[in-house]
Amino acid sequence: MRRTKILATVGPATDRVERLQRLIEAGADALRLNFSHGTDEEHRSLLRFAREAARRAGREIALVGDVQGPKIRIGELSGGSARLTRGMPWILDQRPEPGDLHRVGIQIPAIGRAARSGDPVLLGDGSVSLEVTRVRSDRLDTRVVNGGTVNSHAGLFLPRAHLRTSVLAEKDRHDAAVGVAEGIDYLALSFVRDADDLREARRWLDGRPNGAKVGLIAKIERAEALQGIDEILSVTDGLMVARGDLGIEVPLERLALEQKQLVRRANLAGKFAIVATQMLLSMVSSPRPTRAEATDVANAVLDGADAVMLSEESAVGQYPVEAVRWLDRIAQATESSFDARALRAADMGRDGESERAVAAAAVSLAEGVRARAIVTPTHSGRTARLVARLRPSCPVVAVSNLSATRRKLALVGGVVSLPAPTHRDLVELRTRAAELVARAGVGRAGPVVLTAGYPVEGRPTNLVTLVDGEGSRRGGVRRASARSRRSRPPDR
Repeated sequence: MRRTKILATVGPATDRVERLQRLIEAGADALRLNFSHGTDEEHRSLLRFAREAARRAGREIALVGDVQGPKIRIGELSGGSARLTRGMPWILDQRPEPGDLHRVGIQIPAIGRAARSGDPVLLGDGSVSLEVTRVRSDRLDTRVVNGGTVNSHAGLFLPRAHLRTSVLAEKDRHDAAVGVAEGIDYLALSFVRDADDLREARRWLDGRPNGAKVGLIAKIERAEALQGIDEILSVTDGLMVARGDLGIEVPLERLALEQKQLVRRANLAGKFAIVATQMLLSMVSSPRPTRAEATDVANAVLDGADAVMLSEESAVGQYPVEAVRWLDRIAQATESSFDARALRAADMGRDGESERAVAAAAVSLAEGVRARAIVTPTHSGRTARLVARLRPSCPVVAVSNLSATRRKLALVGGVVSLPAPTHRDLVELRTRAAELVARAGVGRAGPVVLTAGYPVEGRPTNLVTLVDGEGSRRGGVRRASARSRRSRPPDR
């Protein structure tokens, strides 16, 4: 069983139910819709097609709606692009007419306070750069430092500026409302700066019908987000290492190190981490990845990423299904070399509540007896995430009667979700544990480790027990940690 999840972006190359079904059957665990492109009707159709494709494939997959966020872009250019050469002047102003080789419009609040003389300005993927030579109240005069072709609506970055705008602009709220109405499982926030951005988005979601059910993914694209990453992790469900824009904001030579640190911090916090951007970019037009791309994917797996993401490869590429299959092959070939010992040792030194201790005890027991699987009944998915964060060598089988919970766990590495009714007592749950693992078709022969609340109904997870491989009622019960003294809903 592959433990690393695959998140595939949908688009023109995968805009039919049959095409999406093939993606899912090839191994995609979740599908992403980029709201930066397309119309409301196209967005609604793609989300509905995705649900139907998942139904036909017999899979519960997560749907991620990714909003554009407060990204600054240049305006329209006459002819669609402009070729800038080193040393030439270029004016950034707020006029609406199409730009040319002399000027271009940008929409930015308080443009005269956005930069200082000498500040760098990066365009597109950062390969074209400018330097501010003069700041005026209504424009920035710049000089081209590194030339190249710039397209209409290219992204514009001011690495030294600290512009405070809402993480959910008017377009983002509109797009997110479409996604929530169509049943997305996660909302991915672009250009998150700090935990307050996540709190703002959470308040907005909680105020909409069914919005409280939608999880949040913090896209880490700004250098300033790195400073407050621990607080960001405390209020998000997961993060995405969005290497495209992050690679412009931080020195390129440090990008791999930042990726590793972000994934590790997410692991320790019990939040899933997605590594994204150009994983298999050559497969937009090639049926086979480059050696460097295969190595990049393998390194993300070895870093401990819960999921790897396809962007253009599956949205507009010629080989979307083949790209998913290659991610599947590379991940499966690499996962056996992942060493979780350092992660578990680091976790041992952290203060935590009783449920974290129970999850750690479950993993320790599973490793000691070479368990076939760890079964975790769960209401919200919390217990499954706490167990999975320690990367046990056996699968984590999350059992829930809530389809929304099962879908959300599709992005958590190493977790397989199964539907099951609420169990009335521990004896019934122990009897069915091995049966559930067999139904999941995962794991090697051997005993099953089971976590539970005692008594089962209405309690947080406070118990670990061992069930033999045949599901009999023999096998000791290990009470792990004291029950939580705080009053809280079960398994939040």
